[in-house]
Amino acid sequence: MNRLVWFILMHVLFINYLKAQEQIIDKIAAVVDDEVILLSEVQNYAYFEAMNQKMDPIKDPDAYKAIEKNVLDALINQKIMLAQAMMDSIVIENSQVEQALEQQLKERIQQAGGEQALEKYLGKSLKDIRKMYRENVRKQLLAQKIQQTRFQNIKVSRSEIEHYYRQRKDSLPEVGASINFSHILLEIKPGAEAFEEAGKTAALILDSLKNGADFAAMAKRYSTDPGSGKKGGDLGWFNRSDFVKEFADAASRLEPGEMSGLVKTQFGWHIIQMIEKAGEKIHVRHILIGVATTEQDKKNTREKLAAIRQDILDNKISFENAVMQYSDDDTKKGNLGNLGWIEIQSLNERGKPFLKAAETLKKDEISEPFEGDFGYHIIRLNDRRDRRTLDLKEDWQTIEQMALQEKQYQEMNKWLKQIRNRFYIDIRM
Repeated sequence: MNRLVWFILMHVLFINYLKAQEQIIDKIAAVVDDEVILLSEVQNYAYFEAMNQKMDPIKDPDAYKAIEKNVLDALINQKIMLAQAMMDSIVIENSQVEQALEQQLKERIQQAGGEQALEKYLGKSLKDIRKMYRENVRKQLLAQKIQQTRFQNIKVSRSEIEHYYRQRKDSLPEVGASINFSHILLEIKPGAEAFEEAGKTAALILDSLKNGADFAAMAKRYSTDPGSGKKGGDLGWFNRSDFVKEFADAASRLEPGEMSGLVKTQFGWHIIQMIEKAGEKIHVRHILIGVATTEQDKKNTREKLAAIRQDILDNKISFENAVMQYSDDDTKKGNLGNLGWIEIQSLNERGKPFLKAAETLKKDEISEPFEGDFGYHIIRLNDRRDRRTLDLKEDWQTIEQMALQEKQYQEMNKWLKQIRNRFYIDIRM
């Protein structure tokens, strides 16, 4: 199974999918059990792949037909996997769907340049886009879950990795110009005065709730949590460990129907109501009164980070120890702040401030503090690499992952061929 087939099987192209729904459908490309594959879907995906390959469908119709065939096969395989997932009683919780939906919408909004830009481009409101795409996200998650269930235990041996490299050495992709750097992040946190003012507002809301105000209505009106606020504060089902400690501790003490007092976290003030619980899973709703940061908070954060940088330059503390002591990026503390090798061309808008900071640095130099999406950073440039071919020794983990994916493709392809005859398939294209 080639990468095009896997790509379509794993990820339904968001914008082309939505546009396909708007077109007048006059043909069915295939039917798999009760699921229909529309000709417009096949054409949208095929055209997208042709663009990726810089191929003109008009000038090279035979190559384009081959792409269409691969696309149709991939979509049929996806429908088979979804049908098998239903037979295996694989379930995706609504909270997982909503979380994935919001994440994918967030990415598309960023790509489009804002909510209004996305709505204008697609000719639909964000509410309609979300409604239309929700079921498609559920299908994606079902397909991913059945893949994980059946193929997660596949391993590749050292000899298989070496064989994969020898067989494909001349066709492996090049690694673009890359940089390796470590960072320290200080989040911009609101001061005590801002927390106190927000606490007064939260206390008034709590009083209203105690006097009979409707929780959902108050959440829609006052909560500053954009994800749950519009849903009456409903957060869905989560493990207790998914929440920050203060929130989890307060929520865990509640019984169904019970409401907390004011709960302070790094995000602001919460009022939590328990809906239901089952073991370690809890279903709660909350009202968040967030605390806005001020320009003074930003200034204080930058000055603190500048002082940390100076201490490193003066050899009062090592960069690595400063990471462990001060950095708010807990995910990278295990790597002592090292973000690893990153291809320059892969950096998106969020990564541009890092690239700009690294441009003038020499190896082992440390940047001045700069602002990113999550706060202020300083980076130390560890090394640079020019564009190069993949090397088995230096890029072992990358090649190992490629070999593993190839083996998974092959195993999944075998499995799909084995189960294909269990399903009704009518190809009409």
